[in-house]
Amino acid sequence: MSVFNRTTRGKFIALVLVSTALVADSGCSAFETPKAQPCAWLDRSSEEADDPQRRTAVLVDRSSSARPDKTTGPTTRVPDWAATLMGVRELGLPRLEGGSVSAAGFDGTRATVDWEVDRVFVSPVKGNGKLREDRRAIRHGCLEKRLRQISAGAPGTSRTDVLGALAAAADQLGPGGGERRIVMATDGLANTGCADLRSAGFDGSTEIGAVVDRCRKAGELPDLTGVEVDFLGVGRAAQGKAPSSPQTAWLTALWTRLCRATGASDCRVAPARTRQAGRVGTAVKPEPGVSFPTVSERPAGRVTTIALPGSVLFATDQAELSPTARDTLDDAARRIRDLHPISVAVSGHTDSRGSEQRGKQLSLARAKAVRSALAQRGVDVHSTRGYSDERPSCTPEYRGGVPDYRAMACNRRVEIAVTVRR
Repeated sequence: MSVFNRTTRGKFIALVLVSTALVADSGCSAFETPKAQPCAWLDRSSEEADDPQRRTAVLVDRSSSARPDKTTGPTTRVPDWAATLMGVRELGLPRLEGGSVSAAGFDGTRATVDWEVDRVFVSPVKGNGKLREDRRAIRHGCLEKRLRQISAGAPGTSRTDVLGALAAAADQLGPGGGERRIVMATDGLANTGCADLRSAGFDGSTEIGAVVDRCRKAGELPDLTGVEVDFLGVGRAAQGKAPSSPQTAWLTALWTRLCRATGASDCRVAPARTRQAGRVGTAVKPEPGVSFPTVSERPAGRVTTIALPGSVLFATDQAELSPTARDTLDDAARRIRDLHPISVAVSGHTDSRGSEQRGKQLSLARAKAVRSALAQRGVDVHSTRGYSDERPSCTPEYRGGVPDYRAMACNRRVEIAVTVRR
């Protein structure tokens, strides 16, 4: 070997050693391959399947009412939208494979629905046994993580438009055959549009029918013909007082009726999973709240009147106490004892609809149910009466010929009159 060849080879080896040292010092490898991105599939469109036979749209309510605020205690149970969505069979990987999936958060209007997962084709998982399970577990984790990110996103408005979000989902799914499905996580507390619940009484099928008719006339019912719709978490807000069992049942019936009015092939409502609120992060702008009728107290001289809304205690047109009435009556009994009464009287009241006889019968039956419940809690009731609509608490019940369902709900109540010594 010549001197030239030995010198050239020596310089080459030295250059390689120096380069290797520099690369090592930088923390990289000269032979490093790009890191695997197991969740990258969520950012790919459906080019692999131009017209998948199964299309799923996922909607996450990220409005103010669906997230805890500064008044929410760290141990308070609040809805966990991501866990709720991932717990339903419709979003299981075996059901999604071979179809497309879209996901977005929503709040105030149809225009603010931004599809962060946009018609992604979910290719069938390959492999056998444990390998397939592991791959599906990775995909499951990716989808749950993305849904948590969507849920945590700040709302774009201070409103909640559930029907608008459903309309956006219908556009995303597109027309055509095959399976089309919308899975929506929401508290259902709309505060804008035809289904605005800020003046709702949350009691009675007549009011539900009026909301459906109003939405139909306003043209705000989306065309969901042939689409399966799942509502998850209706009535489960993160703020404010939770609805009673009858109020939750009313909300469930409302969204089921509205869903059916869209032509959907199936409409289902299921509860949400919850988590502890923990420490509240970035505050968001509060929205006009939807409030439920609650217990009120009115002192007047020696008499303090405790008003219990009918929708807190009873199902519509029923006199049997609801499952959630127990806590309300526990609180009422404690309050009565604190007042040291010399007499307690219970009276039932209805609104102006229906016959006077029927109103008095229902009111008396409800008053007797409350009397029995108070007796079980050590409170003696001296008199029980049933009235129709002759003693309204809220007027008028009609404004320009249009029913005021909030006022009507206010008049459907049981009152406990507590008389004390001077």
